[in-house]
Amino acid sequence: MATVRFFAFNLLGHVAPMLVALLSVPVIAHAAGVERLGALGVVWALVGYFGFLDFGLGRVVTRRVASASQEGRLTEELGELRGFLWQKALPGLIIIGLLILGARFLFEGFLPAGPLGREMAAGWNWIALGVPATLATNWLRGVLEGVHRFARVNLLRTVFGAWTYAAPALAAVVWSTLDMLIAAIVVGRVLSMLAHALACLRVDRGILIGPLQPASLRAFFQEGGWITVSNIVGPLMVYSDRFVLAALLTPTAVAWYVTSQEVMLRTLVIPGALAGVLFPKFAGRQGEDGVPLSELYQRGVRVIAALMLPMCMLAAVGAYDGLRFWLGPDFAQNGYQVVEIVAVGIFVNAVSYLPFAWLQAHERSEITAKLHMIEFPLYAIALVAAVAAWGIIGAAVAWTLRVSIDCLLLLRLVGPGSAKPAVKPLALGVLLIAAAGICSQPDWPPQWRLLAGAAAAVTALALAWLVFLSASDRRQPLRRPRAAHY
Repeated sequence: MATVRFFAFNLLGHVAPMLVALLSVPVIAHAAGVERLGALGVVWALVGYFGFLDFGLGRVVTRRVASASQEGRLTEELGELRGFLWQKALPGLIIIGLLILGARFLFEGFLPAGPLGREMAAGWNWIALGVPATLATNWLRGVLEGVHRFARVNLLRTVFGAWTYAAPALAAVVWSTLDMLIAAIVVGRVLSMLAHALACLRVDRGILIGPLQPASLRAFFQEGGWITVSNIVGPLMVYSDRFVLAALLTPTAVAWYVTSQEVMLRTLVIPGALAGVLFPKFAGRQGEDGVPLSELYQRGVRVIAALMLPMCMLAAVGAYDGLRFWLGPDFAQNGYQVVEIVAVGIFVNAVSYLPFAWLQAHERSEITAKLHMIEFPLYAIALVAAVAAWGIIGAAVAWTLRVSIDCLLLLRLVGPGSAKPAVKPLALGVLLIAAAGICSQPDWPPQWRLLAGAAAAVTALALAWLVFLSASDRRQPLRRPRAAHY
């Protein structure tokens, strides 16, 4: 099954840069200093977040290309996309770069005095180049994903994702100034844009070269605007609990919560990778090997549930011992319950990636955006009340309840037949993860916790394989994949 192979490529493209980051961050801290590492962390977030806010056009392009390819009108669609890229998007990117460059003069007065402030100001010029390059790369990546060139996309994502962390680490050894570290990152962003452009030319020269067809701004931004709303509000709901905790609790309590939650959030690269592969298939209205789209969607839900259950159960049952081994007994005593609760939310949230991708692929992005806009103020009120009453445990409960309600609503919005098949794995998974968490209590003898962990692992694997996955799901990964385009 090509989807399995493409999922593996996509997952590698997300995981490999994280591994490089683990090795690079200590090098930067040692060679450039902790202050520059902290400032560089803001740059990573800034460039990444600006790239995320591409007005939804990357996903719009993927959907349009996949749909046009399926309907046999790819040539006409590429002509309109070229027109939009060269006549509308490129001038817009230049304006964005100039606006970012001009914003430097607004913030210069707030920069710290001394060498670090001067280095930040010099680095801002590089950021003004890096953001437009990142946005252009998103566009080109969207086209490649629309024609299902996942191997190329994820090879480039792996190489240049790793570059983002490895290049400043190498630069820190030679030039330890912040602006040079930022320059190393931005050079990688520009090279990534050029590499994606070359990949597009090798797939189909018509992506970038040819007559330009008039393109409607409204057609692009009406859909992309709703996706942008989700891209803004969604991350705010994921991370707003940290700001509320910082305002109401001590920094130490915030550290207990954030560190415990952050470890679990990283596992969401798995459903994100699968949803990224299935999105263009949903948009193209075509399954694989004669499988209807509805069955491909349900299979995706089952596979995500099966993959996430063992990890979330192990995280819940090993919360206390894992934190104690990693960060010490005091941290474990105060943070293990956060892991237990968030593990439930991560499992449910992972399943929601599929209905979210389905709705956006079927030009219903306004539904997800409106849902997020309704959820956000209600969640904010509940979060403040929960933190005021129960501290970091309240924050974990509020976050888990929010993602659970969001998942159920998304499943229902896909259609009446979408929620029912997912109820069984969701309910069973939540109950098992909660039960596993009970077994991680620090007052249990260590040997009993170890035994409980082993039992949880065996139970999770058995249920994921035998109950969550259907007989056809279990056979599918064993099939020899057919030749595919790369």
